[in-house]
Amino acid sequence: MTAAVRTAAIDFTLLGPVAARVGGRPVTVTGRRQRVVLALLVLARGRVVPMRTLIDAVWGDRPPLAARAAVTRSVLALRKAFRDAGHTGPLIVATRPGYRLLPGRSGIHDDVCAFEALVAAAEEAAVQEEFEEAATLYIRALALWRGPALDGVGGPATEMAAADLGARRTETCRALLGVGESQFEAGFVDEAETTFQAALCAAEALDDPLPAAEANLALGRLCETFHRTLRAGRHLAAAQRAFRRAGLEATLPAPPPGTPPLLDLIPRQPGRIRGSAPRRP
Repeated sequence: MTAAVRTAAIDFTLLGPVAARVGGRPVTVTGRRQRVVLALLVLARGRVVPMRTLIDAVWGDRPPLAARAAVTRSVLALRKAFRDAGHTGPLIVATRPGYRLLPGRSGIHDDVCAFEALVAAAEEAAVQEEFEEAATLYIRALALWRGPALDGVGGPATEMAAADLGARRTETCRALLGVGESQFEAGFVDEAETTFQAALCAAEALDDPLPAAEANLALGRLCETFHRTLRAGRHLAAAQRAFRRAGLEATLPAPPPGTPPLLDLIPRQPGRIRGSAPRRP
């Protein structure tokens, strides 16, 4: 095996089905047990994951007598799968009291780290009022998602991590929507509309209907401000349906032409769209 293949980057996908690639070649990860072990090792960022933690993640509080041996077999199978995909260097190493990845020596990249880095950069750009850059970075971060985090893994140990990542995804949708609000208030209407549309697209992929309701509300307000009555009605009606699915009592009827925005009908919550519409500069 050549040095180029040995040093090929390893890319992990956790923001969706758990998967891995070596230099672009897919790694065959079979069965839930292997996905659980792999996901926990990647999330540990090079720290040791104890054998007890791996056993609990796979079987909960009723592990079989041969649980340790079964986890060991899963690790051996993962090592073989990475070798078959072209990675011949050390990757998953036994370190008391369990196993860990060698990220520094193995050139490991994962989409969770990439997501967090893009979000951090977007937050900094927003603080600096570089709203176009912030929107671009948030959109790139949200585009990394391919479904629910750790999809296909299951189990209490990983469900908590998946829930935390899902909450971070929702926060990022709302942050993108906030950037659009800032663009709108500054009079950059076309840019705001593009940002709101991107936030709506990302929010519709979530289980929570509220971010999609808020994005439709923002688009409805923008369209209503510039007398795009038909589009305003569609977005406001979509917002109404989403708020109802979320169990809120507020209603949002489609406005007749010439009426002001109906934002006062929506209960104020953190992250909700602000009420005043900007004037075109």
